[in-house]
Amino acid sequence: MIKISFGSGGVVLPGWIHVDLNPHCRPDVVADATRPLPFPDAVADFLHSEDFLDQLSLVEGENFIAECRRILKPGGAMRLLTPDLRRLVDLYVRGAPELLTLWEEGVGIPLRTRTLGEVLNEGMRQCGHRFVYDEQTLRALLEPRGFRVTAVACNQSAWPELRGLDLRLPDTALSMYFECTPV
Repeated sequence: MIKISFGSGGVVLPGWIHVDLNPHCRPDVVADATRPLPFPDAVADFLHSEDFLDQLSLVEGENFIAECRRILKPGGAMRLLTPDLRRLVDLYVRGAPELLTLWEEGVGIPLRTRTLGEVLNEGMRQCGHRFVYDEQTLRALLEPRGFRVTAVACNQSAWPELRGLDLRLPDTALSMYFECTPV
């Protein structure tokens, strides 16, 4: 069984092949996920990507997702977590103080003004974010590239291999959780 995790940084998931651009993270495969992936067609049973897709531009994300579809076996699945733009903006518009708490406890980058406006601006630009998705935009990226998209709960999955992988928990991050299967 082949399981591949993209943009894993220093996170090691036992039994997974870790792919990252940064060789200092000591991935199993050093590769630029914005280019063709160094794997044959239909090789992977499972793919995993947590807080990585948002590090790519929209065009790079389109290419990455197309490559994921290429290397995923029929009957396989991809677990995808990414920050939720709608939730971020909703908390900002409502003036919700938990947005500031989530930033301070989850991100930890110091804020100069400690305002929700600063959190929104920094949240869009810090931590390597290049394109932050809402569910509608994510589906518009995935579905035309051959994926059926199912929203799922944190650490829950129809596949045992994809359960318990999520590091971004709902009370500490503004993440969306999806499982994507080839159609």
